[in-house]
Amino acid sequence: MARKRGIWAAAQDASRFSELYNLLWGLDILAPRAADLVKQALAGRGPAAACLLLIDPTAFRHRFVWRLFWALSQASLDISDPGLTATHEPELNGAFIGMIQRAIASFRTPRRSHDLAVVIGDHATLGNEARSGADFGLIIEIDIGDKLLYLVTLLQAKRATSRIVDVRRAAGDSTQRDRLLGSGIGSYLFYIAHDDPRHLGPTVKSAEAIGDPQRVDTIVGASDFAARMAAAAGQLAIGKSGPPYALPGFGAASSREDAAYLLFNPNIPDIRVNNVLVARIGDITREALSIAGFESDWNEVIARHREAVEQARGETGGMGTHEREPPLLSEY
Repeated sequence: MARKRGIWAAAQDASRFSELYNLLWGLDILAPRAADLVKQALAGRGPAAACLLLIDPTAFRHRFVWRLFWALSQASLDISDPGLTATHEPELNGAFIGMIQRAIASFRTPRRSHDLAVVIGDHATLGNEARSGADFGLIIEIDIGDKLLYLVTLLQAKRATSRIVDVRRAAGDSTQRDRLLGSGIGSYLFYIAHDDPRHLGPTVKSAEAIGDPQRVDTIVGASDFAARMAAAAGQLAIGKSGPPYALPGFGAASSREDAAYLLFNPNIPDIRVNNVLVARIGDITREALSIAGFESDWNEVIARHREAVEQARGETGGMGTHEREPPLLSEY
């Protein structure tokens, strides 16, 4: 782990793991022996005991799920620190993005175990929030040995000062929720700023799961951020990304180009393609040139995508749409 975790952190770890287990229930994610021990612990001593078993990375059949879960749990704890001075959503987003980068890059892994990267795309600037409904997007790059897979999601962040919040916000001539729904990969990210024993860290709820935007429950029906991201990545890796296994609010791709397409979808009128921030698991053990090269490779993909979008915009009289069909989940 990035650093030693206290009693409060351990309690949150147990809550997160309990959610992760529920999201992955019935899927072949845990190693067989670990799955049996976890079931016994949950039936006996509860999620806290089960969580202790999951400190061992060998408990997971796919180790990157373990790495992603614990790294994002660290970022979730950091953004929930009572001493954090940021209180407005733009400040919280900037802080959380930085925390995710640091948590991923500083996560200690055995050598040659760099099987995971996180790519962060800003939608809050260049006017994209009004077009996509999102503050930022995430691409999770997963190396499963014989191929690379990409999990993509768009997130609209809200600071929740009570359990029930109103998420009605305009986005251009539409609303943020409708824009997120239109993307097919949109969710709300809630920074929990109210007292609730079930969640202190951020939660997420897909745009599809929101009925009345005036009364959105940030706890019931929502998922812990770290658990949901890890569960979705695990489902993608075992080939269960399509219905009925898919978690709403995510898209999948099998190339960086397709992932960039989902992150900055050219079918959204006048979308602006922004540079991305990149962090690989265990980057702290890498050479500086390797880290810079990896980020440069990703931004070359983004630059080519930007050029294609701008070319299509010129050819379509300024509407900014693109004729290419989005990648299909069934391909992966």
